[in-house]
Amino acid sequence: MRKHYLFFFLITLSLLSCDRKDEELFIPQNIVIAHRGSTYFTPEETESAYRWARNIGSDYLEVDIQRTKDDVLLALHDHNLTRTTNVEAVFFSRKDMPASSFTFEEIMQLDAGSWFNELYPNRAMMEFSQEAPLYLADKNAFSINTEGKRIVYNGPIDSVCFGGKLGVLTLEDVVRIAEGYRIAKDALGNRLYEKYEEDGISLYRFFYVLDNDDSGDRPGIYIETKVPELFPNIEKDLFIALDRLNWNVVTKPINDTIIFEKGKVRIGKTSAKVILQTFSVTSLKKLYNEFKGQVPTCFLVWLGDPNFPFNDSVTYFENLRLAKDNGAQIIGPSIQGTPNNYADLLTEPNYNWIKSFGFHIHPYTFNTDKQASEYGEKCDGMFTNRADLTIKYYKTKGLR
Repeated sequence: MRKHYLFFFLITLSLLSCDRKDEELFIPQNIVIAHRGSTYFTPEETESAYRWARNIGSDYLEVDIQRTKDDVLLALHDHNLTRTTNVEAVFFSRKDMPASSFTFEEIMQLDAGSWFNELYPNRAMMEFSQEAPLYLADKNAFSINTEGKRIVYNGPIDSVCFGGKLGVLTLEDVVRIAEGYRIAKDALGNRLYEKYEEDGISLYRFFYVLDNDDSGDRPGIYIETKVPELFPNIEKDLFIALDRLNWNVVTKPINDTIIFEKGKVRIGKTSAKVILQTFSVTSLKKLYNEFKGQVPTCFLVWLGDPNFPFNDSVTYFENLRLAKDNGAQIIGPSIQGTPNNYADLLTEPNYNWIKSFGFHIHPYTFNTDKQASEYGEKCDGMFTNRADLTIKYYKTKGLR
């Protein structure tokens, strides 16, 4: 025990010599981070999930990114498409292959919603099914260029629709939903897009329509590099993509720090509109190098990772040091409780150690009122599958 106290003392002393200026980064407090939009009420990481999370007043839309064979950044959690799409029915011989082995044109054929209705019949909705209604849009569709200007769809306006079956989203889709739009489709329910070249690179131009049900809230995006070792240089791809989407605060600095206006979330208009996250030390280093330490970054910790085999003081300190040295300002520890039953990496000693390094704390994943009551006072923000419960908790505490 005395060795652990000595270790803690020496580490704390060493922190006094750190010359990092993390305090200059604006990181909002008491934030609601909608984990995959919602895994409880909607099919995760779909248009329905992120529209629900935006409209209920979440501060951030949390998204995992992977990369297709033709270099589109996807919003997808799993290593493959089997759990959350009908890939087995559409591409049976390839059903277990990773998303990176598919082009996005192939992925657009998939249904990403019906599985939810089958698994959770008490929460099923028609809009999650393949028979989801398609609605005629009352305005034309458009894409949005790097400068934030609209490029109007040159097809017939009377065939522009929205709704229909849910598909696998791109990172751009999540950004546009955060901005108050939804995906434009044709009269058959296929999404509207074009392919073009820029600087010798083949790109997709996706089209959107104004969301008639937009709440006016403007959340930020909380982006995880998912299994980054499978996607070399995805950190650079993310930097370039955010630049194209006009969401890169490194190339387009913002000084705004007003997070609410007239009762609406507006973090998506502030300097903290993007927060980065990863479980990977290697990816953490690359994110710091790409984004020059100018974007808030969360280091996620998971019991059983190669760098986190034990939940003891030495292991915890080593990971906190890795996080500090490689550009993180936030630690994301797991919490216990149903239905996930993760290891408790936010015990009272863990909390004290994290705070001794000056980190913000964004634990994962909240599902119940009980978890909010147990851990809420240790949090600067919560990854939550139930943004409704998390918002209620912060309101009850007078923090929102």
